Amino acid sequence: MIDNIIVFAYLLIILGMGTYYRSRSNNFKHYANLQSSKNTSKLILVATIFASSIGGGTTFGISEKVFANSAAYTYGLILTIPIDFLIAIYIIPRIIKHHGAETVGDIMASYYGKPGRFIAGVAAMIVSIGLLAAQISVSGRIFQYILAVDYIKAVIISYSIVIIYTTIGGLRSVVFTNVLQFFAMILAIPVISIIGIHKIGIYNFIEQLPQNKIFFDNSNTLLQDTIAATAGFAVMELYPSFIQRILINTNYKETSKAIYIKSFIYALFLIFVTTNGLIAYHLYPEQTPQQALPYLIDQIMPIGLQGFIIVGLLAAVMSTADSDLNITSITLVKDFLSPIFNLSNQGQLLLIARIANIIIGSSAIIIALNFASVVDLVVFVVGFWSPMIIVPLIFALFGVTISQKMMIFSSICGVSSFLFWEKWLANYLNLSLKGVFIGTMVNLLIFLCSVLYTKWRHQT
Repeated sequence: MIDNIIVFAYLLIILGMGTYYRSRSNNFKHYANLQSSKNTSKLILVATIFASSIGGGTTFGISEKVFANSAAYTYGLILTIPIDFLIAIYIIPRIIKHHGAETVGDIMASYYGKPGRFIAGVAAMIVSIGLLAAQISVSGRIFQYILAVDYIKAVIISYSIVIIYTTIGGLRSVVFTNVLQFFAMILAIPVISIIGIHKIGIYNFIEQLPQNKIFFDNSNTLLQDTIAATAGFAVMELYPSFIQRILINTNYKETSKAIYIKSFIYALFLIFVTTNGLIAYHLYPEQTPQQALPYLIDQIMPIGLQGFIIVGLLAAVMSTADSDLNITSITLVKDFLSPIFNLSNQGQLLLIARIANIIIGSSAIIIALNFASVVDLVVFVVGFWSPMIIVPLIFALFGVTISQKMMIFSSICGVSSFLFWEKWLANYLNLSLKGVFIGTMVNLLIFLCSVLYTKWRHQT
């Protein structure tokens, strides 16, 4: 009973914070922006960047993969952390030049006009709705198993809170609630590891580590899976919510520093998440991968502390969900409805954004029910982001563009090759390489060929 009280108290606090820190203006621009961008504190930057990048795919999904298979996904994520440093050094200063942009479509429109806005908008909406669905799936498991609440009721309880404060407050509410969620996450996840290892005994835990899950051997299975995971995660960068966070501060040096801090915390966080999966495998190998972590928490956590742990897990899930829900509704209004219907009245745009927020949040539940693994859902939906938009976006930031027609063609080829690989070639060739990597490479190849062809034409 006390655990339920702790969890529901947290949900009410989040709702209260989200409502209190809402935008006070009846204006779409203020709904889509933070309004305090020039002096955003480093704590807020670190917290909101970290919170928007950690979700159920990390806290639950990585533990699932370690429990069921190996630590390949963990290694892949850690090996791609240097890419965050490169982004902080080279990409952040160029993105911040677009300060004032409300969506990725705004940025792409400055280079490719309406086609750029449309393609960026499509990609942003698909990936954000998919990531939202992943968080819904995880939160349903948390409530269903640990608190013995029906799955549908669990989703309604947790996501009605998210929908309310994102609908009322916009980006400002999301960012300030991220601070509380950040602390809840970084405190809760390590506690699971500490109590789990204490229960097993540190020497027993080390001696009985499953070799095939964490050590490379002559079979090369773990090595191959790690290479495939690293290649996939390497192109899964610059999500819409991440770009939105970059644009809240005009000082790129402060934002870059925040990313360095976030990356360090993230690496430690991954170690704890992986350890939790290994502890669950050691203690309860008979459990299904999807229920291993909830079962572990239910069995080893004392009453009272279990409630705080659940709060930490919910914080990880809800911090990503509110970001994705917010960016989806803003993208729908700014990149589609406004240009198509020539809407400019800020009050009307705000009303539409809030209605869209409710509809999108409610409909994402359907997607969540069609994937058993949350990581697989995340990797799949990102195939509609990186293969479509990452290549032209990054090159445009460095002043390299191609014609609108070729940009459209490269994006279509990128996402088509991703789908073709995932549906047919990957199984046929028995390869673990992710379609998101293949699609992005196809887009890159076509983009570079177009650049070289244009230079050749100009020379001749």
